Amino acid sequence: MSSIPYPFGHDIDLEAEFNEVRHARALRTLSPSDVLATVDELVAEIVDARDHPLYSLVAHCLHHGTTKSSGARPYPSEMVGASYEPLIDAAITRLVEERLANSSMWED
Repeated sequence: MSSIPYPFGHDIDLEAEFNEVRHARALRTLSPSDVLATVDELVAEIVDARDHPLYSLVAHCLHHGTTKSSGARPYPSEMVGASYEPLIDAAITRLVEERLANSSMWED
C-alpha cells in the first residue's frame, strides 16, 4: 500500500458549489409576479390555439357550459394546473438564467 496522503478537499468542486449558491440566490429573487408575467409571455408565443393550456377547458365549456351555467365543474379544470406547470418551470428557468447572466447581481 502506498503512503501518499490523499489531499483534503481534492474531490470538492468549488465552482459547482459556487454555481449552486448563485442559482439559489437568483431563485430567491423571483416573485410570483415575475413568473406570471413570463408565463404570459410564453403563452403569447403559442401559435396553434390547440397547444394553449386552456384549450381543452374552453372547448369543454363551449360544448357543455361553465360551472356557473351548467352547475357542474368541467372535468378539464383539473388538467389546467398540469398543463401550466411546464410553462411555470420554463418561466422560472428563463428568469434564473437571466439573473445569472447579469453579472452586476453578483457584485458586492
